[in-house]
Amino acid sequence: MLKTTFALLAWVFFFPGLTIAQTTPQLSVADEIRAGDVLFASFQKSQGFADTPESKAIEVYLTKVGEKVAQNARRKLPYKFHLDPHPGFRSAVAYPGGQIVVGGGALALMRHEDELAVVLGHEIEHVDLNQCAQRVIEAMQKDHLTPDQFDKLSIDDFGNPYGKAGELAADREGTKLAVAAGYSPQAAVELFEMFQYLSRDSKPAPPRKNSPSLEERIQQVRDEIKSEGWDASKVQKTLDLP
Repeated sequence: MLKTTFALLAWVFFFPGLTIAQTTPQLSVADEIRAGDVLFASFQKSQGFADTPESKAIEVYLTKVGEKVAQNARRKLPYKFHLDPHPGFRSAVAYPGGQIVVGGGALALMRHEDELAVVLGHEIEHVDLNQCAQRVIEAMQKDHLTPDQFDKLSIDDFGNPYGKAGELAADREGTKLAVAAGYSPQAAVELFEMFQYLSRDSKPAPPRKNSPSLEERIQQVRDEIKSEGWDASKVQKTLDLP
């Protein structure tokens, strides 16, 4: 036994780069929600926008649609829906615990509430599929953070894609949430086609390994419409922004 102990000490001494495997940090739901609160506050501060009567009125509408879409999510979290009014923000982002931010530029491109439902469904699924929570755990492990140090989390990490498979999963499951809430699956196709149109004059970019192409995303929705037997001709509801 003593000989074995000496051998182990010698191994560690001569190979100082060798470290004992770390245990994966644990993240409770309460800690996940707190991480999301901290990250949203950081995002809001970095973007320099504040609540106004106009943005609050729009957030009431976002919440109405978002809660309807989130009803069929597996994880029952206190989702909160926010507006970043900047016209250059043509997307949306999800933070752990259910914080969802929609860009004013994205809303400006929409004609139907169904498109908003699809976007919110996609972001809800980043949370519902534990993708956001897993990213918190990875940051905790990499930077040796405790739940008391969530102010050190980077909002940039949560604005990055979740890999090709992760993004396609959020598309697929998010569209299912929207359809279950009574919206048309065709809205997802039209939304992606609109982004195709907007980028028509752009120089072709090399394929991204960590994110699906618009063509892949459109094809997946069409395949889902066919396999699920969804009604793609369902009349879409006009976007009703206040």
